[in-house]
Amino acid sequence: MQHPLIPHPPFFFESWYNVVRTVTLSIIGFAALMILLRGSGKRTLSKLNAFDFVFVVAVGSVFASTIISKDITLVEGVAAMTTLIVIQVTLAELAMRFSTVERIINGKPTLLLSHGKFIPRALKKERVTEEEVRGAIRAKGVNRVEDVDAVILENDGSLSVAWEAKGPGRSSLVDATVPEGTRAEESSKKTDK
Repeated sequence: MQHPLIPHPPFFFESWYNVVRTVTLSIIGFAALMILLRGSGKRTLSKLNAFDFVFVVAVGSVFASTIISKDITLVEGVAAMTTLIVIQVTLAELAMRFSTVERIINGKPTLLLSHGKFIPRALKKERVTEEEVRGAIRAKGVNRVEDVDAVILENDGSLSVAWEAKGPGRSSLVDATVPEGTRAEESSKKTDK
């Protein structure tokens, strides 16, 4: 009994046409992506929060498919990338105008340490260790945890270290929250009492 041969793509080389197509689409697609990203503004290229991460993965996937897949034309790939960038810019504009949309897209920063004291429920919720917080404090050149007013887990995953204010002004902790919805600014006032 003979088994029919199952067609499969060549392992090493199929044709020069495919090589030239891949190189050409890579160059043109890369140039198109650079133009689209530059035109969309710096917000598109900012530090990654969850929203930006999804955008980058989606654009990268479309770009790769455009280059490699023989079923997707350059125009289709550029149209898909343009659509993703328009969605990203539109949502960023909505987030800028409406705080509810901004909160849904970006979340809120979380207070992990207040007046030299760790907040265990916040560390647990965000899956951050005390050692990571201490590392962020050391990176700022501070030797004692007690000297730090606050450490905040930002929306992009970075840790911000804040010192006690030396003069009057609005606190940068105004938008950071502690699990269970307490604002960081309120939490730090309770600690002072």
